[in-house]
Amino acid sequence: MDALQGSPKHGYEIIKSLEERSGGQYAPSPGVVYPTLQFLAEAGLVRAEQDGDRRVFHLTDEGQRELAAHADEVTEFWSQFAPPTAAAARAEIGFLEEELEYLVRAVRGGLRGDPNAELVRRVRQTVENCRNEVRGLIAASEEAGS
Repeated sequence: MDALQGSPKHGYEIIKSLEERSGGQYAPSPGVVYPTLQFLAEAGLVRAEQDGDRRVFHLTDEGQRELAAHADEVTEFWSQFAPPTAAAARAEIGFLEEELEYLVRAVRGGLRGDPNAELVRRVRQTVENCRNEVRGLIAASEEAGS
């Protein structure tokens, strides 16, 4: 019903609207959408009108009231598709910093004493590869503007 808020739509437009709003994570099949629309029409929450060869669905006044009564549930549903918040990103950065500190301790501890030259070379190459990959990810993100 939320997909019909604001403007009437035919089934395909509803599917595309849900897919777009979810960032491509949710695209119900016609086998889900059309029976649901039929059920909602029988309940008086939507009405269908023939528009050429398509049926266009409108939210009824009763449907508007029902949608408003469940606004919290609708918001909760859509929140699962929201991009990570700044707070979540900061928490993730904290985790990354802890992992980097752990890596420093692991390298220092593992290379104490008289380390094997081949081991030192392989660890250095691994760290350099990681650094370069992280730099590449950040540069690509900055170029994309995200």
